[in-house]
Amino acid sequence: MRDFTWHNPTTVIFGRDTVPLIADHLAAAGVKRVLLLYGGGAVFKNGAYSKVVEALGGKGIEYVELGGVKSNPTVEKVREGVARAVANPPVDAIVPVGGGSVFDSAKAIALGARYAGDVWDLFEGKQPAGALPIFGVLTVSATSSEVNDIAVLSNQKKAAKTSLVSPLIYPRVSVIDPSLQTTVPEAQMVSGGIDIMSHVMERVFDGVDGVELMDEQGYAMLRVMMRLIQDLRDDPADYDARAQYAWAGSIAHSGSLSCGRGNRGDLASHKLGHSLSLLFDTPHGMSLAVMMPAWARYVARENPVPFARFAEAVFDVEPGDDEDVAFDGIDRLEDYFRSVGAPTTLKELGVKEADIPRLAENAGAFAPFGVLKLLNAEDIIEIYKLAY
Repeated sequence: MRDFTWHNPTTVIFGRDTVPLIADHLAAAGVKRVLLLYGGGAVFKNGAYSKVVEALGGKGIEYVELGGVKSNPTVEKVREGVARAVANPPVDAIVPVGGGSVFDSAKAIALGARYAGDVWDLFEGKQPAGALPIFGVLTVSATSSEVNDIAVLSNQKKAAKTSLVSPLIYPRVSVIDPSLQTTVPEAQMVSGGIDIMSHVMERVFDGVDGVELMDEQGYAMLRVMMRLIQDLRDDPADYDARAQYAWAGSIAHSGSLSCGRGNRGDLASHKLGHSLSLLFDTPHGMSLAVMMPAWARYVARENPVPFARFAEAVFDVEPGDDEDVAFDGIDRLEDYFRSVGAPTTLKELGVKEADIPRLAENAGAFAPFGVLKLLNAEDIIEIYKLAY
């Protein structure tokens, strides 16, 4: 087990009817005016918007709002948010109400409001000068953005979807009321669940030894998530299943499963999926349903052991030849994704074979990447071919 430092400053308020508490924390922090950020009509349908606005009014907190954040958030919307945040009078905090895309956008706006140049500079390596505090209400669980220091953003003009990591963007407070998520469409719930599973698999597939405690936590989360996704397909109003799903979403990419590993996990599948989201507007989790098995098959040829352990622990595959066991587990994972209605090939996403070089070129801009196997441009194109 490798040395590590783990710090998470986000206060999580979890449970039914907790949304109004966001205003208490804002008031306690001396916040007088906020940017209220959200996506589309979901926050009106589930009641989150009205609950937040009523709570802000009860504490005398003014707000300026910005809606229309997309599921694959864009730098254009972030720039719009920065302009509103710094306009006279400026806001004191950002209040995202929504899922990971809204939280990611809030983080970028928070940094951009304290930066003299264009906010995209920060996604290209420029150092932030500070950030507005973030107090959020989560309505869709998947990315762990409500409890981590990561923001992901797309820039269509530069053909780039990339991430930024900074301790400045941990939310101060995140409210998670699982009952708000009963209105999330099934396809979106499945997509989010696959994202959660992928965050876990990216840890247990990194090939690091001496972290059995974290590996076993990961295997348990994967077994439970597979059941929870199906339970919520059968009964979207099952609160206990919804609550466990939501908390798994927060744990998976919070950094806790990375303790002792010396890395944040092998995020190669995410990078490959980002190009799908950028170029084909593929929902994030669905891109992972396609790319995770393809990546696993490619790297398991040289590194079968992590996949064999996964197969035995998650799918009860009988021990045997590591490579045979590994590929059996990967097949079963793909079968599971298919069983819950997720795509498992690029064809199903509308990608043509002629599109593969363009996908590979886009993902290859960040090469080499990977932990279990460092991927170069040739590896990337072969993985996309496997996914086809």
